[in-house]
Amino acid sequence: MIWGGNTHGNLIPQTILRSLDILTAVLLLTGQLKITSVFLSSESFGLSLAGPITGYAAEGKTPSAELALDALDVITALLLITDQINVVGPFIGSRTISIVVSGPPFGYAKLAGYLPKTQEFFTDYRVRLMSKFNQPGTRG
Repeated sequence: MIWGGNTHGNLIPQTILRSLDILTAVLLLTGQLKITSVFLSSESFGLSLAGPITGYAAEGKTPSAELALDALDVITALLLITDQINVVGPFIGSRTISIVVSGPPFGYAKLAGYLPKTQEFFTDYRVRLMSKFNQPGTRG
């Protein structure tokens, strides 16, 4: 995957990325995921999502706090559905896994699938791996 726009031959990666966005939105709307933390960088931020499905239960301390968190979850789901933000990837901690979302409204570049670069990467990887293990005088 690279940063970029819509180009020919990218339908499969873009469909996969878009499906992850929609699935994440559904999980937010059904309460299986909730916003649990914010990742800050110098120019952008991302939201970390976790919940019962990832082994982490997040709840507001008061009913009004829970209502505010639920409202943020709905807004985040709408941003995912309207393709304003996207799933950026997982965050794996010592006790939990979470899904990180971000996008242009949060100062993060738009994520797009790009099949030719992905194929080029794996071709280069295979060639390097095979050259490493197919050296004369070694057994693999």
